[in-house]
This record gives sequence, C-alpha cells and structure tokens, in this order.
Amino acid sequence: GTEGLMEVLADELENKENLRVNAINPGATRTAMRADAYPAEDPQTLPTPEDIMGTYLFLFGGESRGITGRSFDAQ
Repeated sequence: GTEGLMEVLADELENKENLRVNAINPGATRTAMRADAYPAEDPQTLPTPEDIMGTYLFLFGGESRGITGRSFDAQ
C-alpha cells in the first residue's frame, strides 16, 4: 500500500523539480519497536539503524536529484 501511494504521488508531482517521492524499506532493523514485536528474535543478528543510514543519506543528498517514484531496500 505504501509503495502504491508513493507511485501515485510521484506521478502527480513529476513536474515539480524540487520534490522527490521515494519509498525506503528498512528491513529488519535492531530497534526497540522490533524487539517488542519479536521478543524471541536475537537483536544481535540485525543491523542497527546506523548500519542502514547510507540509503537515507543518499536520498537526502544531491546525488539522488531527479530520482523519484522508486523503492529502495536499505539492506
């Protein structure tokens, strides 16, 4: 559902040069919310948020200018 919404928004805003609409799937990540949802899972087997930050930084940076309507897996 989230990817579908992203695709619709990207299409509707395609002529707006200063707006980009993309989706990021962080995957299983070592967070408190994940630990609460999956208490039997060993959190040491999961990457930390810092480990997957590169995808977020790429999309916030100038290198991704012009990239819109895409889905990214952070892991």
